[in-house]
Amino acid sequence: MSSLTLPEGGDATGTALGRVLVVILNFNGVSDTLACLESLSRQTYSDIQVLVIDNGSREPEAIFVRHHFPGFEVFATGTNLGWAGGNNIGIRTAIERGVEYICLLNNDTVLDPTALEELLIAAAVIGEPCLLHPSIAYFEGGVEWQLNPESPTSVFSSIREYDPATGIIEMNYAYGACLMFPTLLAQQIGLLDERLFLQLEETDYFIRAAAVGVRSACARRARIRHRESASFSGCVTPDKTYYQIRNGLLLAVKHRRTLAGCLSAVRDLIWSLHGKALAQQPGLRGWRRFALWLVSADPFARAARDGTRDFLRGRFGPRTKSLRADPQRN
Repeated sequence: MSSLTLPEGGDATGTALGRVLVVILNFNGVSDTLACLESLSRQTYSDIQVLVIDNGSREPEAIFVRHHFPGFEVFATGTNLGWAGGNNIGIRTAIERGVEYICLLNNDTVLDPTALEELLIAAAVIGEPCLLHPSIAYFEGGVEWQLNPESPTSVFSSIREYDPATGIIEMNYAYGACLMFPTLLAQQIGLLDERLFLQLEETDYFIRAAAVGVRSACARRARIRHRESASFSGCVTPDKTYYQIRNGLLLAVKHRRTLAGCLSAVRDLIWSLHGKALAQQPGLRGWRRFALWLVSADPFARAARDGTRDFLRGRFGPRTKSLRADPQRN
């Protein structure tokens, strides 16, 4: 159990549940960002600060955001710091200001008016520090829910219900599209690992939080909609594959410190990559054909090789051969 303490509960529409700093990254996605900020301006919970981090957009989008939402704070980095580096600016700001909660929010999301209020109510119900998520619906097409542990369409697993009446479900993972946690947790376990740049940062944070007894949960009554991987122009791309392979290997070294643990992580990555290969080439059956695919000119195979090579060389941060990497992901 964690030694952190939460603020006492109270009137959800006031400030008794704690002050929240919402951190949003923008990178060449100002139309999505404006829609997200519009939804934030309609929140029923009042004690919210909003910080937009423009992560080196090609156009002066920070100026555009300031013009449309002068009441929200905007900071321009001048360069792409990745999802981890950009959000760390917000986490540092939250620590400096002494707010109780940080909410890392993808710019390609739109929140229901009660979303932040419901997340804070869930924090009070749980009564101990927690990584908190809303239920997340897709904007359009495909499976209705992107994150909803109780849904039969969910590909993820839940552990237990905290409170059936409030729809709070404990999870065994974290999800970065909308992630709220106590600022005190960041002070205890530190910032996001900027070596990761994109992909698996929230997985790393979940593992680090779990190590100090902090759990993860979904407050299902808090609802948002999300354009999955808008920053990658789709759910499955070579760039995303690169970061998943490279960062997956880094997490294995960080958190699975035995040889058996590392080998298990590598096996999982190979199975994941094999699934991506089958998705691209449905006729690719058998491990021999998969091995031949790995050394082929296929862009996904090349991304996997690049990710493995850069991990072995200790080269992290942005993918050097890609100009399309974008810090919003998920």
